[in-house]
Amino acid sequence: MEEPEVPSEHLHEAVEQRTEHHKAPWTMGVALSSALLAGFAAVCSLLAGYYANEAMVEQIQSSDK
Repeated sequence: MEEPEVPSEHLHEAVEQRTEHHKAPWTMGVALSSALLAGFAAVCSLLAGYYANEAMVEQIQSSDK
C-alpha cells in the first residue's frame, strides 16, 4: 500500500519564520559557557591522567630502591 504524500513545505516555512522571530538572546551565552566548561573539563581530565601516571612512576621508582 502506498501512503499518501503530505505536503509539508508550508510547515517548514512556518517553523523557520517563528524561530527567526523568537530567538532568545541568552541562548548564545548558554552555548558559549557550556562549550567553555566542556573545554575546561577536558583539560582537567588530561592533567589528572598525567599526574596519576607521574605518581605511579614515582611509586614504582621508590619501590625499586
